[in-house]
Amino acid sequence: MFPSPSEWPVTLLKPDVVVQVARSMPMLSPDLETRVASHWDAALAIHPTLYNGRVFCADVIGPDAISGHWSEYRRVLAQMREPDLYGPQTLRPLAVVGLLRTPDGIVIGQRSEHSIYLPGYWQGAPAGNVESRAGEAEIDLAAQLLAECHEELGLTEADAQVGGCLLACEHPRTHIVDIGMDLTTILDFEALKERCRRLGNAEYQALKLLQPDTELPGRLVPTLSAMLEHTR
Repeated sequence: MFPSPSEWPVTLLKPDVVVQVARSMPMLSPDLETRVASHWDAALAIHPTLYNGRVFCADVIGPDAISGHWSEYRRVLAQMREPDLYGPQTLRPLAVVGLLRTPDGIVIGQRSEHSIYLPGYWQGAPAGNVESRAGEAEIDLAAQLLAECHEELGLTEADAQVGGCLLACEHPRTHIVDIGMDLTTILDFEALKERCRRLGNAEYQALKLLQPDTELPGRLVPTLSAMLEHTR
C-alpha cells in the first residue's frame, strides 16, 4: 500500500543548503552482500540496462546542511525491494526534484508505467538520484538537477536556471529523500513538450501544465504536493 502523504516527513531547507560527504561507504556482512546481489540479479533480469552507479545517501538532514556517504545503487535498489534489509542502518538516498516554472505555469510529469519507482505517479520534473556521474566526490545539487533537465527533458543550461532548495521529503518505506528545488525555463509549455519529445529520454509518459485554475491530477508524489503548498 502507498503511504499517505501525511506519513512523508518534510524538512524545510535553506535555499543554499550544503551537502557534505562525512564518511566512507560501510562494508556489508556476507549475508547482506548475498541478499543485495540476489535483489540486483532479479532486477537486471527485468531491467537489463540498470547501472550500478554511486549514489549519495544522507545520514543527517538539517535546514542548513545534509551529511552522508556515497553508496552503490544496487544497495539502494535492494532496500526498495526489501525495506527492512539493513535494520536500523537505513539508507536514505538523495534525489533532486524540480519545481519547473515556465512563462505560462508550472510543469509536472507523469512517471512511466515501466518505472521501478512510483510508476504512473505525477511528480515535479525533472527528477533523479544524486549520483557521481564522472567520479566526482563533491555534491553540487544545481549541477545534478541540470543534468536531469538535459537527460529527461532535453533542456540545456541556456534553457533552464536552477534556483534555491525548498525542502526535503522522505518516502517512509523506501527512504528515498527528494530535495525539492526551484527551476525556471524560458521555454513555454508547448515548446517544452516538443523539446522533451525530441530529445528527452521517455522518463515521462505525459507532461501537464498547472495554472491557478487547473485541477490537480490524482496520484501525486507527496514531494510535489509539499512543494506546491510551499509556494502558495
